Amino acid sequence: MLTTPSYVTAMLLYWVAAIIGLVLMRRLWFTMPLRPAGGAVLGLIGGLLLAPAFPGPEIQSMAPALIIVLFNTLFGEGAASAVAPALWLLVGAVVGVVTGVTWARRRARRASY
Repeated sequence: MLTTPSYVTAMLLYWVAAIIGLVLMRRLWFTMPLRPAGGAVLGLIGGLLLAPAFPGPEIQSMAPALIIVLFNTLFGEGAASAVAPALWLLVGAVVGVVTGVTWARRRARRASY
């Protein structure tokens, strides 16, 4: 079991790695300036990577929702144990898409001035 400081450090390192991955994807995959569709894809990936969830009702620490959904479905108690983390994942994906499209539109508007 992780202590609280090591748990916080692990989650921060995971989020930093995910954000660095998003920046690299942005630079390597998408054209300049970013279109709203590209912003939606980046936002979706970011939302899927960064959404946290609780692995179970009795567990007090959070983990990446994508990992929880996959592991609970494949190796845990099946799809029934992955419903709550899947909702967190869905909310993260929707927030990511909205954020990505908004960010791309704002950047495009600034570039047009």
